[in-house]
Amino acid sequence: MKDIRKIIVIISVLAVAVYLYRPDNAFSRIVTNVPPDISAEQLKAFVVEDFEDEGQIGPENGWRLTSVPAEIKDESKKNRNPIEVLEQKIIPGVPSDMHPEEYTPLDKKLGIKNDQINRVQKVYGVHFRFKYPGNNSVHIEPPVNPELSRIDRKPASRGIALPGRAKALSMWVHGRGNDYNLECWIKDYKGRVHILKFGSINFVGWRPLKTFIPVNIPQAVDSYPQTKFLRIERFVLRATPNANIEDVYVFFDQLKLLTDDYEVNFDGQGLHRAFDKGDSGTRNTPQQK
Repeated sequence: MKDIRKIIVIISVLAVAVYLYRPDNAFSRIVTNVPPDISAEQLKAFVVEDFEDEGQIGPENGWRLTSVPAEIKDESKKNRNPIEVLEQKIIPGVPSDMHPEEYTPLDKKLGIKNDQINRVQKVYGVHFRFKYPGNNSVHIEPPVNPELSRIDRKPASRGIALPGRAKALSMWVHGRGNDYNLECWIKDYKGRVHILKFGSINFVGWRPLKTFIPVNIPQAVDSYPQTKFLRIERFVLRATPNANIEDVYVFFDQLKLLTDDYEVNFDGQGLHRAFDKGDSGTRNTPQQK
């Protein structure tokens, strides 16, 4: 009889132990108003530019296309122009192998769109022809970004903001076998410009090109907010020594960013906005004599 009781007690203890140590019954004894951080890295990939807005071609604040050597605007010196053709367009088209993706904004303040409609049916293209061979290049500057203008306190700051701590960029490029290399110029929060290499566009048809963000480019500080976003300043098509003098056509679609948007949250993190928005509060002002 005693043996049976011992067996029952042992089975009961084991049953309770199994129940308490099930993973779905695990809990923290310290309860706070801040959810526990499960990771210090949270990677996301999303489209930051799909080149769909035809209204961005032509206006002064839209996409800006320039060349080195520069185009001569004076009609009387047209025969001395180092570049004979320099034009840009947004036209219907899409890479057949590309999977259309919607915007996934991380920060609406930076101008990232939130479009629930699948619009990836257009591409951005450039057409140019230099008169002489040499160290020729075409520079593509993004449209004016109102939020960047506000941050810079300048009337017309151009650029594409890259929220979070950027890890890599990818973009679909349509080449025609021309000997040119594609670069991406990005600026950090200290104002320094870094040149990233997408690589050669000497191929035929659509191909996704990618470039990684070096870890030595500063994207964070010790104070809050820690993350200091990067911005794309321009894309550059640069001739190689083997580039011929001929018409060059290049098309772009779906610029995508891989980024880490992890940021520690804490109680009262938004109190500083009272000063940014001009809300009521006391300010130190010089005393009138």
